Amino acid sequence: MKRRSIRFKFFVAISAVTLVFIGVLLILNLFFYEDYYMLMRRGELRDAYQGIRNSYSGDIEEMMTVLDNYESQTAIRMAVVCSDGTVLYTSFNTRSDEGNADTQNPFQLPDFDLLDQQRRGYTILQSIAQNVSWNTLDSHSYQFLNVTLWDNDQYLCLAGVLDNQADKCLFAYMPYAYIEQNSSLNLVFLVIAGGCALLICLIFAYGVSRWFSRPLIAMAGLADRMSELDFSTKYQGGSTDEIGQLGQSLNRLSAYLEQTIRELRQSNEQLAQEIKEKERIDNMRQEFIVNVSHELKTPIALIQGYAEGLTAGVADDPEDRKYYCDTIADEADHMNKLVMQLLNLSRLELGAEQTYSEDIDLHELCAEAVRKTAVLCESRGLTVEYDDTCITVRTDGDLLDQVLMNYLSNAIRYTVDGGKIKISAKQTGDCVRLTVFNEGDGLPEEELPKIWEKFYRTDRARTREAGGTGIGLSLVRAIADTLHGSCGVENVEGGIVFWFELSASAENDSDSPESEL
Repeated sequence: MKRRSIRFKFFVAISAVTLVFIGVLLILNLFFYEDYYMLMRRGELRDAYQGIRNSYSGDIEEMMTVLDNYESQTAIRMAVVCSDGTVLYTSFNTRSDEGNADTQNPFQLPDFDLLDQQRRGYTILQSIAQNVSWNTLDSHSYQFLNVTLWDNDQYLCLAGVLDNQADKCLFAYMPYAYIEQNSSLNLVFLVIAGGCALLICLIFAYGVSRWFSRPLIAMAGLADRMSELDFSTKYQGGSTDEIGQLGQSLNRLSAYLEQTIRELRQSNEQLAQEIKEKERIDNMRQEFIVNVSHELKTPIALIQGYAEGLTAGVADDPEDRKYYCDTIADEADHMNKLVMQLLNLSRLELGAEQTYSEDIDLHELCAEAVRKTAVLCESRGLTVEYDDTCITVRTDGDLLDQVLMNYLSNAIRYTVDGGKIKISAKQTGDCVRLTVFNEGDGLPEEELPKIWEKFYRTDRARTREAGGTGIGLSLVRAIADTLHGSCGVENVEGGIVFWFELSASAENDSDSPESEL
């Protein structure tokens, strides 16, 4: 496709506007000028009638001068006619005081030796008299008529009463030939004037297009060099208008681009790393959605199945109904725990969890946790020891309780029946480490870093049966980040140890008012 220059586009745009403007004038003249002209001529007839009527005092002799003035100044011809047909005044025949045959019989054609003007005038008056609706004319009314003579000449006519008694009428008429002649002359003049205007505008458009396009073409060349990373060329125009300002802006842009490109190149590696990190986060998000869907699928299916069974009356026995209801309640509780842990985890990861520091007695904290899980331990014959925990630490008690309950619940799930669980605490300098040991086979070393990930399970079937959600350890890691501590896991002889470490006395940053959300 051939590219059109901006100079050509300027020229075409100005020329097109000129052509459209002249075309609109011609169209308006061809289709509307005649109607407009006829409307104006009707207005002239009406104004002449009203002016003569207002000047009429009852004496036709006094009106003759007024009628002659109107006829001499305009193309309107007038006649005053009585209701009985007597012509009192015409422009083509003077009134006779003796009342000869010409005035006594106005609507009878005269002999053919009369002047053609008189014959034509009488014919017009006769046509007006024959076509006017005399019964509808009152003391303040008039009518417009179109009259055609024997030679196809047409006239625009007005017939109206002249006095309040409606016994005298004014006939005013104007030839169509005069109207058409003016319309034709106007059209010819408009065509000539339009052609001259078009020629002048084309010359003007050519000059304007050159003047406007010259700096734009120079700036286009400058932009092409900039696209090739050549910043040596500058815009040299000296104008202070918008185009000159654009050129100066291009000069400033050229000066900044080199430095910006250098900085962009330096940030490319960082951007690439961020993209990789984003892809990793997106993958984690997709995996998270899949895991949540999988975790909720089983309890929802169980709830739906048992609810449908109850609705269908499958469980007629009270014990069966209780079993169905208990199953539904257990699965609903499982989903509630999962949702609540997900909410807590999200708040912690987003930094939206508000923390409060207080002095916590670890021994009392451990005793309360053991009390909460006593039923689970007794049902499996597990022994829990926590004597070696008499240490006070300053931190958020609720978050630390969640850490301990997750560790203890996890230990209960994976400890063999009749096994031992030991909770202990140790202070080294300003750091306090809380550990939870449970007997068992431990975990493969390659799986130890993975257990902190959401929904990661070493034995998925066993964990589901034990009631786990798969995000407890992820929650512990998020709490460690929130409290500026650390967490970990180690395989030891006879079992596995989970530990949580934090400062014994330092205030958390979240205690300050600025950290509150």
